[in-house]
Amino acid sequence: MASMLSSVRSLPRATSNNHSSSSSGQPCHSRVAPLAARPLFRRRAQTNRRQTVITARAGGPPGGVAGMASAATLAALEVSKAVRSKGVEAPDVTNKSFVALDKARLGQVDEEGLPVVYDKDLIQKYWEKEGSALQQRWTEFLGYSVPYLTRVVGMLITGGVDELEKNGATLAKDARIIMEKLGPTYIKMGQMLSVRPDVLPPAALKELAILQDGVKAFPTEIALKMIEAELGRPIAEVFSELSPEPVAAASLAQVYRGKLVEGGQWVAVKVQRPDVLSTVSKDLYVLRRAAEVYQGLVERFAPQQRTNYVALLNEWAVGFYTELDFLNEAQNQQKIKDMLIREEVKGVYVPEVVHHLCTRRLLVTEWIDGVKLSDCEGDEICELTELGQEAFLVQLLQIGFFHSDPHPGNLMRMNDTSKGRLALLDFGLVASIRQEDQDTIVSSIVHLANKDYTSLVDDFIKLEILPPDCDRSKVVPLMDKALSPYVKGGGAKK
Repeated sequence: MASMLSSVRSLPRATSNNHSSSSSGQPCHSRVAPLAARPLFRRRAQTNRRQTVITARAGGPPGGVAGMASAATLAALEVSKAVRSKGVEAPDVTNKSFVALDKARLGQVDEEGLPVVYDKDLIQKYWEKEGSALQQRWTEFLGYSVPYLTRVVGMLITGGVDELEKNGATLAKDARIIMEKLGPTYIKMGQMLSVRPDVLPPAALKELAILQDGVKAFPTEIALKMIEAELGRPIAEVFSELSPEPVAAASLAQVYRGKLVEGGQWVAVKVQRPDVLSTVSKDLYVLRRAAEVYQGLVERFAPQQRTNYVALLNEWAVGFYTELDFLNEAQNQQKIKDMLIREEVKGVYVPEVVHHLCTRRLLVTEWIDGVKLSDCEGDEICELTELGQEAFLVQLLQIGFFHSDPHPGNLMRMNDTSKGRLALLDFGLVASIRQEDQDTIVSSIVHLANKDYTSLVDDFIKLEILPPDCDRSKVVPLMDKALSPYVKGGGAKK
């Protein structure tokens, strides 16, 4: 394994700016397309072509250093070919996107010319005026990602998916470091993937979870200027007190604790990171292109993997962009608060929104004192989870409009229980679901309770969780093994 990684790291890279990429993950601002045209690559490819063909047919490389070099060469050539075959295009909104968008403001643009609600055509129009900015970001992305992808492909050639799983922890750590270096968009993507066990193995989930709490704050001096600009008046006219440092920092924004001059209410003041909308809209182009490259490589070297990474990226991109509109978040929060009250859901509380102080970049809501659900004692977690389950099932199955980001930081045990015991926070990502899908979900619950796994497969196909051509003879027994212990009660059995 060490020999293979060494040979991958030592592959020559075509550089346009005389920068190189080190094993520590520093960028190598290089053009990857000419890799296969370099003399050394041609010699290696010609020397190893016959061996590579034999390797591919046999299902693995020959042993020894020559085999490792062959795998590394093939990996580099395949990555190079995949990278140069894709154009730059923004993620598209599918007909079945679940992201709740503010349709009343579709087509509106901000002072920079970017749409306030996700619109592929308007974003494309904006970046067409910005010259080579997209290509520069793509090149920067390649400087970090190509050496990584080459390692991944080399492992797939050498030992298939088993080799990837064996090195999963190391690969996940390297990916996390790359995401941190590339900035907020990639950190947010890592946070999203950290809660997707259907996409990534446990070792990767554990490593990417570090990104949930590892975001550095931007300077308070800049935050205060942004708050004043959004308010259109001095901070002292609105807040009698404001914490000197942020109480929380995330990939898109950070939060301060403040006290209103009018009424003396304590509030959470959430302010967006500077220039984050233009950065994100540019990075979404890059990630769409990267997803297509990765999809092609997976289909080439791990066809048993059925995840549609392009579709996953499309839906995530629309949701991520939408999270940058704090007016939409305020509207989502108010809507769910009103709906839970109407449905008489007890024990769960949604904070008040101070609407007249909210803008696209500034959100002011009621301050909640409490403890993260994950930090509570076991018995208390069980009690509060039951309340949360009730609230989320009502949102999903009765309302059809639900909070889509219920990670531990967004679920809080309230110190003051006069309004409720469990507070729901952060409504930037909210989804809406069609009645037909609600009906299918209800049907799947009934089929699960009755252990009717054949019908459950049909439900999952309708919900597009499983592909229509899935092998039922394999899926049904796996469902039985995985789900039956939970249906019986008491959790999974060893």
